[in-house]
Amino acid sequence: MLNNCQINNFQITRQIGSGAYGVVFHAIDLITENEYAIKAIMKSNDDPLVPHSETSLKKSAVLQTQLYHYFKSFQNKLFLPTIDLDSVLALSDDQLRQAPHYRELQLQLKCHSHQNVVTIHQILESSLATFVVMDYYPIDLFTSIVENQHFCNDGMLVKKAFLQVCSVLHHCHSVGVYHCDIKPENILLDDNDNVKLCDFGLATTAPFINANVCIGSSYYMAPERVSCPSSVLHSAENQNNLGIHVFPTASGDIWSLGIILINLTCTRNPWLKAHQKDDNTFKYFINDSRVLTKILPLSEELFGILNSILQVDPSKRTDLISLIDSVSKCQHFTSSGPLAEVAPLTQHQLNCFICGDDTMMIKNMLSRFDTRNRELKEDEELSESSDEVCKEYDIDGNSNLPSYSSEEDFELIQDGNLINAPFPNTGITPNGFLNQDDSKFWLKMQYSQFNLSNTPTTGSQGANALNSTLDSWLPHY
Repeated sequence: MLNNCQINNFQITRQIGSGAYGVVFHAIDLITENEYAIKAIMKSNDDPLVPHSETSLKKSAVLQTQLYHYFKSFQNKLFLPTIDLDSVLALSDDQLRQAPHYRELQLQLKCHSHQNVVTIHQILESSLATFVVMDYYPIDLFTSIVENQHFCNDGMLVKKAFLQVCSVLHHCHSVGVYHCDIKPENILLDDNDNVKLCDFGLATTAPFINANVCIGSSYYMAPERVSCPSSVLHSAENQNNLGIHVFPTASGDIWSLGIILINLTCTRNPWLKAHQKDDNTFKYFINDSRVLTKILPLSEELFGILNSILQVDPSKRTDLISLIDSVSKCQHFTSSGPLAEVAPLTQHQLNCFICGDDTMMIKNMLSRFDTRNRELKEDEELSESSDEVCKEYDIDGNSNLPSYSSEEDFELIQDGNLINAPFPNTGITPNGFLNQDDSKFWLKMQYSQFNLSNTPTTGSQGANALNSTLDSWLPHY
C-alpha cells in the first residue's frame, strides 16, 4: 500500500511486518543503495506492559490506513527531522510517561554498544508516528530453524547462535535492561549467522516482577509469569520480605533461553506453555523432569544443562556465565544423529563467537556518525578486514571452525531422532477464532513478517511449527 513512498532519502519498497503498535517496512537508501528496516511506531499513551485488549490489536491496521493518507497528503514524500539518539537516552521517566513509545527505543539504545543488538541508525519524528531506521536482516532464528533446517546438522553453529544470545542477554542485564520476550522470532541473523536481538517492546528496567504477570510469549514464558506454584510463591515472599510475591526479572529471560536451546537442538518446543493445569507435558515435567528425555532426543549432557535452566523455582536457575561455560564445553547435544558429537570450544573459539569479528566491532564504533559517512567508511576501510577475519575463523555458518595448533589464553567475557515435528492437532491461533484450515496461512503471515504479527501475550500465540501434540507419548502415572 505504501510502496514507492519516500521518507527523507529512504525509499519504501514493501511492508515486511506489523504488530499492535507498529508497522515495519523494507527500505532502500537512495544515496548508498543499502537496505534498511524502518519501523513506524504509533504514538500512544498506552503502557506496552499492560495486556493488549482486542481494540489494541487493531491498531496496526488503523496505523496502516493513517499512514496511507498521511503520505498521500504529502505526495508520497516526507521530509522529517532527525531525533538525536543521545537525547532519547536522556529522557526522564516523566517524559517517557508522556511519550511511552520512546521507552522501547531508549532501552534498545541502552544496549546498543553490544554487537548482537540490532543497530538503530536514525529516529525520524512526524506528527503521526515515529519512524525508526534500523539494519535490515531478511531472516530470523525461527525461519532458520524450522524452514531452512539450518542448525540440525551443525553443532558448532548451534553453539555459536546460542552463546551469542547468552552474551547479548548478559550485556542487557548488566546495564539494567531485561528483554522479557526472548524467542526465535525476535532474534535475527546476518549473512555470517551472527545473531541480532531486536524488539524491546516488552523490555523493562524493573529488576523484580510480580508473580503471574503474563509478559512475554506463551511458549517461552517462565512458569512464575504464567501460573506460579504455591511452594515457589512461599519461597519468593520469604526472600524479599515485601509482603508481595516478586521474582527476579532476569530469571524469566534465562528460562526462555532453555526453550530456545531445545529449539536449536531438537527443532521443536517441549510444551505450549509452562502451566501445569493447562499443559499436560509441563504437568509431567513438574513431577519428573526426565520426561524431557522421553519426548526429546536429548543426550544426558544436554539434559543436565536444561535441568539447570528449567528450574520452576527462579532462585535455583543457573546464571548466564555458568550457562555459557557449560554449553561451550558440551560434547553431546542429542542421543543420536548429527548433533550427538560436538567438539568442545577452545577459549579462542569461544571468544571469537561471543566477541564477533573486527568488522562488527568497528561498525559499532562508527554507528553514531552520519549514515552516509559511515557507509562510505565501511566500503573503503572494512572490506579487507572482513575478508581476513572470515577467512581466518571461517564463520560463514557453512562449516566448522578450523582446528588450532595452539591455544591463546583469552579470558572469558564477563559482560530416538525427532527432527521435524508435526503441527498440533488443533488450531492454536492468535485469538482462538481461526480454525485448522487457516493455520498454514497464519503461519506464513506470523513468521515471515519481522516477528511483529505475533502479539506477545498469553492466549494470543499463533500456531508454532516447533510444537506437536505430546500427550500420547507421555508416561502415565
